[in-house]
Amino acid sequence: MLKRKKLIIACLLILLPLLDSLFIPTAFGLQWHNPKTMYLLSAYLIPVKLLLVTIGGFLLASHGYPHYEQPRAWYAKVFDISFFIVAGIQFIVLAIISALYLVVGTQADDYQQQGNISVYTSDIGAFGKATHYFSYQCTDENGFYSLTPIVTLDWLGHFTFSEKDRFLIIKHNVHTAKGEQIKRIDLSGFACK
Repeated sequence: MLKRKKLIIACLLILLPLLDSLFIPTAFGLQWHNPKTMYLLSAYLIPVKLLLVTIGGFLLASHGYPHYEQPRAWYAKVFDISFFIVAGIQFIVLAIISALYLVVGTQADDYQQQGNISVYTSDIGAFGKATHYFSYQCTDENGFYSLTPIVTLDWLGHFTFSEKDRFLIIKHNVHTAKGEQIKRIDLSGFACK
């Protein structure tokens, strides 16, 4: 019975980080406070996931070690080997991502928030073009938020934004001869309930 519990715990320690990483949005889909906070939470969860997978792998290995010479059903052996391979792959990927976060840092500066306007800038410094995603954020009394997309814009260079008289005003300079430019986007269709 203890061996079966040890196997179940090992499988859970391997599967939960895999589910969070592959199938569910950041931090089990929790949307609390703002997108930047959730991004940082997911970045800080990477070493925790690495630890969970490592413990799960050791539990799985210790579960199979005393029994490797005893006759067992073929599906039990395949199950153990499959989970051990999944744990090994996760360990390698999570270790690489953790090392990259330590060396390069996070991309938390790509998130900006002012009032109800949230901006995420993707592909900064990449060979592709950078894109700004402007969203309207509504937060309930418990701190959970929902985002409604407003507009997606190509690279603006250095920009500032504010909300004034139900308009989103974006001041930007793309380092051209045109100087500072202003974009006005109507926010009349956006409101929190």
